[in-house]
Amino acid sequence: MRTLLSQFCDEFDQVIRPMVGPLHKTVEVLGKADTDLPGRGLRAQFSDLGIQMKVLADKVAEQQAYVLIFGPLKSGKSTLMNALASSYVSEVTSLPAYPCMVYVNHAPKTTFTVTRYDGRTEMFADGAALHMHVSRAHRELAERIRAAEAQNDAFDPADHFPEAIRRIDVKLPAGELNESSAVLVDTPGLYSRMRFGYDSMTRDFRNVAACAIFVVKSDNLFLEQVFEEFTELLDLFNRIFLVVNLDTAKQDLDPKGRLVPSLESEDPLRLIEAFENLSMSAPLKKARDEGRLNIYPVDLLQSASERLQASDGGATNEGTPDSFSEPSSFDTFLTDLTEYLNSTDYLVAFLGDSLRRAFSLLADTTEACTDPSVGRLREEVRNLESRYIAAKRKSDAIEQLNGYDWTKAFAELEEGLRRETLERTRDVAVKTSLAIDGAIDKWFQDDSSLQDLIDNELVPLLGCHQQDIAAAVTHALEESVRRGDAGVGLPPQMRPLLTAAGIDLGALGRACLAALDQTVIITPVGLPLTPEPMPVRKTIWDWFFFRSRKTIRRRLFGPDDSPSVRIAPESKKHRLGEVGKESIRRELDKFKGRFFPKTLKRAYTQMLSSYAETSVESVNETLGQVTDRLGSELAGLERKLESNRAALDSITQIEKIAGDVRKRMGEIESRYVQTDPDLLLQPVGAKALPSRPAAGLIGGAGAEADEAAKLEDASS
Repeated sequence: MRTLLSQFCDEFDQVIRPMVGPLHKTVEVLGKADTDLPGRGLRAQFSDLGIQMKVLADKVAEQQAYVLIFGPLKSGKSTLMNALASSYVSEVTSLPAYPCMVYVNHAPKTTFTVTRYDGRTEMFADGAALHMHVSRAHRELAERIRAAEAQNDAFDPADHFPEAIRRIDVKLPAGELNESSAVLVDTPGLYSRMRFGYDSMTRDFRNVAACAIFVVKSDNLFLEQVFEEFTELLDLFNRIFLVVNLDTAKQDLDPKGRLVPSLESEDPLRLIEAFENLSMSAPLKKARDEGRLNIYPVDLLQSASERLQASDGGATNEGTPDSFSEPSSFDTFLTDLTEYLNSTDYLVAFLGDSLRRAFSLLADTTEACTDPSVGRLREEVRNLESRYIAAKRKSDAIEQLNGYDWTKAFAELEEGLRRETLERTRDVAVKTSLAIDGAIDKWFQDDSSLQDLIDNELVPLLGCHQQDIAAAVTHALEESVRRGDAGVGLPPQMRPLLTAAGIDLGALGRACLAALDQTVIITPVGLPLTPEPMPVRKTIWDWFFFRSRKTIRRRLFGPDDSPSVRIAPESKKHRLGEVGKESIRRELDKFKGRFFPKTLKRAYTQMLSSYAETSVESVNETLGQVTDRLGSELAGLERKLESNRAALDSITQIEKIAGDVRKRMGEIESRYVQTDPDLLLQPVGAKALPSRPAAGLIGGAGAEADEAAKLEDASS
């Protein structure tokens, strides 16, 4: 049978549950992101929101009644849970004071699930394995807390230790919990040293928990420390049940030295009365008077024993009856708790608290999505996109540059420089010729040998000529390189590609030019002049002795291959004269006619080829380096951009979904918030039926719905 309450729960679940998946996905995406990702610190917050959203969705979908149990360590909380569940659950709930919530509810098969602050979960098959795991986790947690304290840092597990346990879910065959939708929630001990997050944990449960139970031993009832933070619970919960855990077997010593039953065994109500009159604070007294605080003196150990034996079909402890009330004080407590969970007050609180919690979680979600770090993430994504586009444009340019024929481009440089270098080398030729003429004139005026002329004047002048040609070609290259593009005539469309690729062709050309070795064209100069073709005048003695001109030249110059005889200026004038000088010049002109063109050609072919080859290698090497570097840069940018985009898109999607959910939740609120509580359990579209309390131990919305179904069947 579909009631207004079940209809509300279905609509609520359909609206709020779609938030859980995207939140978990965001946690996963942020977990895979780089540690320096802006907004990665929100991972724990989104994980917590996902957990809380699921808790709320499950609570409403299953119409669960969450009952939180508070109290100091060793106050009897686990024993109370045994009694409420009619099942032995304290073995798994009395964990070593680990600061986390422990949820206990019914399931056919026993399972234990640990949920951490980073959202990861781990399942255990038995309680022993869980105990061992929690014990190890407890020691590690203590070390992390001490490390934070050493740094004067307030410990926060979400930041300092995301692997810390946040909650433990215990599902087991739990006796009478099977007949209800109740979920018992054991909280950390109030005086645990590890109480981080205690306030937020209890405050989070304000809008999902039906009520709170506070357990305190009778020995501690009058200690102010026990109730230091009880006022906060009064602010958080509409109804609190204060269970004073008695020891009815306790004895006192009478004046005669006999052991007699203690006051809490004989008349526990006097103990409660003394507490109310003497120790109760004003806030507690006010809550007591308003009916928001109920006090129950209960021997929890005895009550748990009786209920476990009864659920197992065994005999109860008839020999140790609960003597101070009939029915037992635990039954009274249980009846009041059940009546509250079955009351219209609870139904109103169930709807109102569920809606408030939904809006609160949605507000927290929106706040996380609009965190300044998300703004920084959005800006970084924009920057990465710009860098990726620029790198991609550079990559495309590099691809085109790699396809260009650089060898051909630099080979054409020689032809382009020919005219320019001809002008420069012509001047060098004139300069060398004049120097040679001057050397010849000088030789005719001193007594040096022809070998001296060759070795000391002509060969050095021709060597200088090679150097001057090399310098002229180099200068022409420098001028061409200075004009840009390393002296290569590039098509207009190539320059933007070089700019996009970040390659300075001119700088490459200058570097190659600086490395150019001008000595590559310097070669040894062969003998430019020999005595053989020189006309030599005969003297009368030459005629008298019938000396040949060859003999005369040998006597005058020395051997042809080494004309090292020194010749006086008068002999040079008499023997050679102007005719000889002209003969020497003609021979040297012939030599220059061969030597000058060869030197120039060698300069072109060797220097320009060397420059072109070096430049092509440099360009290709630079393109290769840029290609490799750009490939790595693009891969890194693509990976980082993909990761950052995924994180931003995930957070943006959550923000959008949260906005849609808030709108739809507002529509649900407008339809149900003013509903008459008595109509919530009536069939949809049917006439109102009288409201009756539901049968069962710890009922709630689910039990009420079952009762309404029975009423509907009866009326039919």
